[in-house]
Amino acid sequence: MKGSLGRRILFRAIIVVLIWINVCTRHVSCQSDVTAQMQKVKQKILNNYDKYIRPTNGTNTTEIHTAFIPRQIIALDEELAIFSMDSYIFMSWLDPRLQWNTTDYEGYLQLPASMIWVPDITVHNSHSQQVDPTHEVLLVFDSYGHVWWAPPVLTQTSCPTLTLSPNPSDEVQCIIKIGSWVHDGWEIDFQHNDWLILDELENINPSWELITSKAKVIRNVTYYDCCPEPYLSIHIVLPMKRRPVPTIDATRAACILVMTLTLSIFWLPPDSSKKIILGGFLFFALCVLLVYVGRSMKSPVLTLSAVSFVQTTMYLVVLALLIQIFIVIKMASCSGPSRPPAAIVQFLTGPLGKYTCLRSPLSEDKVSLDRVQLKEDSSTIECFTVRDEWKLVASGLDRALFAIMAIVMIAVHHL
Repeated sequence: MKGSLGRRILFRAIIVVLIWINVCTRHVSCQSDVTAQMQKVKQKILNNYDKYIRPTNGTNTTEIHTAFIPRQIIALDEELAIFSMDSYIFMSWLDPRLQWNTTDYEGYLQLPASMIWVPDITVHNSHSQQVDPTHEVLLVFDSYGHVWWAPPVLTQTSCPTLTLSPNPSDEVQCIIKIGSWVHDGWEIDFQHNDWLILDELENINPSWELITSKAKVIRNVTYYDCCPEPYLSIHIVLPMKRRPVPTIDATRAACILVMTLTLSIFWLPPDSSKKIILGGFLFFALCVLLVYVGRSMKSPVLTLSAVSFVQTTMYLVVLALLIQIFIVIKMASCSGPSRPPAAIVQFLTGPLGKYTCLRSPLSEDKVSLDRVQLKEDSSTIECFTVRDEWKLVASGLDRALFAIMAIVMIAVHHL
C-alpha cells in the first residue's frame, strides 16, 4: 500500500513538471516568433528607406498634425524677459514607406527618431543656441504607416509684454513660435489644435501661474515679397499672472501700520515734543525696511514695487514730521504779542471743537471769548494768554491735517 501511494505521488509530480515545461517552451517559442517577425518587418522597411526624403501620399504636401502639451513653467527671467518651459510636442503623420502586411506582424513598431524621417520642428523665437529643441525618444508607427511622435522639449522664448512695471499683479503673455526650419507651407502643412492639452500640466511654479482659460494656439501664415509660397508657424500663446508674493504683502502691512502711527501724531498735544520723536522713529523704521527689501528680493519688478510703496510712505512720514515741527515750534509755542483771529478761536471753541475733541485751554468755568472782549462781567473775567489761544488753533490745524492725511494715505494704499 505504501509503495503504491508513493508511485502515485511520483507520477503526478512528473505530469505537473512536464506540463510546466511544455507551457514554458510554448511561451518562449511564441516570444521568439514575435521577435523574429518584428525583426523581419523592420529589416524590410529600412532596407531601402531614405530618412532625408520627405514622405508624400499622392501629393507634394506632407500633412503634420501637431498638439502642444505644456508640462511645467521652469522659470521666467524678468530682467532678460526670457521664459523657460518644459513641454511635449505631439506630432503625427502618414509615411507610406513604413507600411507592411499584417500577416507578417500584427502590432506596433518602435524606432529611434534618428532612423526615419521626422519633421524639422524648431522654435523660431528661441533664445537657446540649440536649433532643434526635441530630445531623442522613440516613435511609434503601425502597419498603415501612421507615425506618432511626442518628444519632450525645453523651450526658452521671449515675453514681449514683460516690463519693469511697479505693479506686481500685471499679467504677461509669452509666445512660443514653432514651425519647420526649411520647408514652406506647400511642402509641410501643419494642422494644429486650437487648444492646449493640459492633462500633463503641473501649474506649481512659485512665482507664476498659467492662465489656462486664456491659453490658445494660433496657426500663422506668412507671405514674403520674395516668394509666392506661404510659410507656416504655430504660435502658442501662454498668458500668465504673478502669484501673490508674501514679501510684498508683508511690506505693505508694515507700511500701513507706519501710516496709522503717523496719523496718531496729529492727536497728541500740540506742544508735545513726543510728536517729533515718534515721527523720527517711524522714519528710521522705514529706512531699515527699505534696506531690507532692497537686499532680500531678487526680482527687479517685485523690488521696484516694494521699494516704491516704502518710498511713498517715507515721503508722507517726512511731510507729517515737517508739519509737526512747524506746529510744535512755531505755533503751539508762540507767546508773542500777536494773537490769532478772534473768529477762528470762537469757531474752534464752538460745536466744532466739541465734535473734534479739541482740548481747549479754556476751562469750563471761564467765560466765552465774546464776553471777555465785551467785558460784560469784569468780576469773572480771566485773561487768556496768547499761548493758550495758539495751542487751540494748533489743535484745530492738527485735526484738519489728520483728515487730509488719512485721505491721502488711503488713496496711496489702494493704488
